[in-house]
Amino acid sequence: MTIPNLLTSLRLALTPVAAVLAYSSGGVGRAFALGIFLFAMATDVVDGIIAKLPGQSSRLGLYLDPVTDKIIVLTMFFVLADLELLPLWMAFLMLARELLVDGLRSAAATSGQVVGSNVMGKTKGVLQTVCIGLGLALRTLAVDPASAWVWVTACAGLTLLVVWIFAAIFVWQNRALIRQAG
Repeated sequence: MTIPNLLTSLRLALTPVAAVLAYSSGGVGRAFALGIFLFAMATDVVDGIIAKLPGQSSRLGLYLDPVTDKIIVLTMFFVLADLELLPLWMAFLMLARELLVDGLRSAAATSGQVVGSNVMGKTKGVLQTVCIGLGLALRTLAVDPASAWVWVTACAGLTLLVVWIFAAIFVWQNRALIRQAG
């Protein structure tokens, strides 16, 4: 197994740990949730860098890395919604966006075409990480729940606006694939 695949597997394994710790009633557990989440997201950056080295890229990694990213991000958005730090519908809109883009990628794959990531996808990942990190940090710092809700909801709203604009651009750029798949 390549180093990037090991890091991706570690990120996947840390997802339920971060999610469970986010529900901690004490500051220490919440701080660990934040730290584990940020560490997991840092492994995404590191495995991306290492995967560009000779002999470190794999077919498994091409599939596992983006799926793992979606699992941790969507899990944490639903955790934040369950903790009443953002409305549940926002977490569902994040999920819908991921399904739309991945559906288009899957359709392209059936015709042998690979639609890779780009700067919009990287920006989306950063925005989502910041939003989740903010929610976990505010919870760790025991910020007033009403204030935390406002900040996290505003951040999630901005993130949703940007990622849906990016999704629309992605669909437009790949409209020929949609026509071919139809």
